[in-house]
Amino acid sequence: MQLRLARNKDGNQIINLIKRCFKDYKNCYLDVDNDSPELRDVYSYFKNKKGKFWVYVDKNKIIGCMGYIPHEKNNLEIHKLYIDKNYRMKGLAKKLMLRIESIAKKYKKRKIVLWTDTRFKEAHKMYKKLNYKKMSKTRKLNDISNTTEYAFQKVIN
Repeated sequence: MQLRLARNKDGNQIINLIKRCFKDYKNCYLDVDNDSPELRDVYSYFKNKKGKFWVYVDKNKIIGCMGYIPHEKNNLEIHKLYIDKNYRMKGLAKKLMLRIESIAKKYKKRKIVLWTDTRFKEAHKMYKKLNYKKMSKTRKLNDISNTTEYAFQKVIN
């Protein structure tokens, strides 16, 4: 298994990974054209935003992903953390989260923020184990999945 920076040509595999992950949740759909067009040119999008996006690859198949973008003046925001269900509970997501924390420390960022679907309860448990705090605010995306998201954040020392 390899962790590497995403390439623009990875878009279709990343889209398929996210669709596979969404199948585990009722009424959870990925509408790439309206909600996530950046997935079609993922490397360029994150580079232009001064962020990065990584993928885990196993046997030429993308089985995990996550990116970050600088957010506000002193924060990083995590985007699109997904791990194929056959590869979960192996520490892959944790490794990605720790990578982001290392980057945040290196660039003297104050905190890391992320938004996560209220349905993704297993992910919420992982964030809490990594000392991310669930914030009181939520946001509604008005997308085809009728998504509501929780905010999590971690202050970086």
